[in-house]
Amino acid sequence: MKTFYRILTLLIITTVVSASAIAQKLDAGLLLGGAYYYGDVVNELEPSTMRAAVGGFLRYRLGGRFAIKAYGGYNKVSGDDQLSESEWQRQRNWTFETNILEGSLQLEWNLIEDRNRGRRFANPFIPYLFGGVGMFSFTPKSDFNGQMQSLAPLQLSGVAYNQSAICIPFGLGARYYVARKVQIGFELGIRYTNTSYIDDIAPDNVYQDPSTTPFPTLTQYYYARSTANKNPGDLRSKMGNVKEGAGSNGLNQFLGASDFYVTMGITAAYTFGEATGGGGGSRGRSYGKAIRCPRFY
Repeated sequence: MKTFYRILTLLIITTVVSASAIAQKLDAGLLLGGAYYYGDVVNELEPSTMRAAVGGFLRYRLGGRFAIKAYGGYNKVSGDDQLSESEWQRQRNWTFETNILEGSLQLEWNLIEDRNRGRRFANPFIPYLFGGVGMFSFTPKSDFNGQMQSLAPLQLSGVAYNQSAICIPFGLGARYYVARKVQIGFELGIRYTNTSYIDDIAPDNVYQDPSTTPFPTLTQYYYARSTANKNPGDLRSKMGNVKEGAGSNGLNQFLGASDFYVTMGITAAYTFGEATGGGGGSRGRSYGKAIRCPRFY
């Protein structure tokens, strides 16, 4: 995880140092919005669980159609079994919140070619699709007598899991030139992950004998929340085919065992140097300052 962030930091520094040569194609921007999670706790549409998302990015435009973006973001996600339609989940009575720090590299594909150059706005509205790869760290927590307790060290399910994981970001967005160097827009991105522990539980996790866990008193405290059968060996999580029989919409069957989270928000970007788009159009046309007709008087 540390190696990934070092590489990402080096990439950003290299990009900034080289800005004098590439400034006309380099955007720096922010994303402000919300984050949503889907997993063992929130597996139905429940907008009330949405929390804050903020991110920053550097985007280098390769041409009228493509751009590379380095993205770093903070997201907060949460879940509560009491909001579920599943009676079993309400009996389990699990609640959590997680802070997520993400770093990713993404490729953007403009659905309309960005041919804006100089003072001319050939296509001020640019919709795009994006995809990439990244890594993120996450810290699931839950309330303990009025204070938020980190859950990973407790091993409530008898599993010592890694709090760093891979994410595959993909989604869509649109940006609009409101000035030569300023763009505003909206972006919706899904982060599919290779972990199911964003909420501290995974399919087929089981209740443990508290005395066998690292912190027996805390384990007993969190187990006591549930009114479900907590005999060792009973499922803590009922996703997959078990959850489907309890009223799930079946999306968990399609997505498998991994959690994912969604970010959405308003974006704003500033172009360094002389504002130019991705370059000339596909026909080799040049969009720059208007050429004045010569005067002969």
